[in-house]
Order: sequence, then structure tokens, then C-alpha cells
Amino acid sequence: MSIQLVMSTKDGSSRAFEISEERTTIGSKRSCDLHVAIPAVAPLHCEITVNGNTVKLLNRAPQSETKLNDEIVQSAPLKNEDRVQIGPVEFTVNITDEETIIRRV
Repeated sequence: MSIQLVMSTKDGSSRAFEISEERTTIGSKRSCDLHVAIPAVAPLHCEITVNGNTVKLLNRAPQSETKLNDEIVQSAPLKNEDRVQIGPVEFTVNITDEETIIRRV
């Protein structure tokens, strides 16, 4: 399974971030795996965990909102094309089954 968070910018460009570890932290703290240098993002805002075929979003900043498809969540499973918002930043989840990729080749 391949997992990416795709961030779209106001100018229409996008940037993809690979999620390859069992635990990926997202926040404004430089030590986060995905560092988002925006004051509205908490130092450790949220994390994404991968356990087998289960991908999960966890809010790690009770004072800050983590949204999944416009709903505030504390913890929720992620699926392909979900939208994750932390502060003003929105990511689209891209989950590709590696078996599907192999079959296409």
C-alpha cells in the first residue's frame, strides 16, 4: 500500500508527501515528520498511523482542530480521497493498493 498526503496551494500547484512509516507526525515543530511552518498549526497537531491495511488520523492537540472531510475529529480511519485539514492547510489522502499498481504494469 502506498500512502500520500497531497497539499494543494492557492496558485493551483500541489505537493505530495509520502507516508512510509507506521507513525507520521504533523505539526509546526521542526522535529515533526511533516513540518508545517504556519502559526495556526500546533507544534504536534496530529499524526497518521499505519497498521497493516488500516490508516488512522489522530488529533494530538486538544486545543486545535483536526478536520476530516469538514468534520472535527479526535480519531478516525482514513480512506482514499479523504480531505484532512489542520489549521489553514488541507491535504487530500491518496491511498494506492500496490497490487493494483503491479497489475497495471
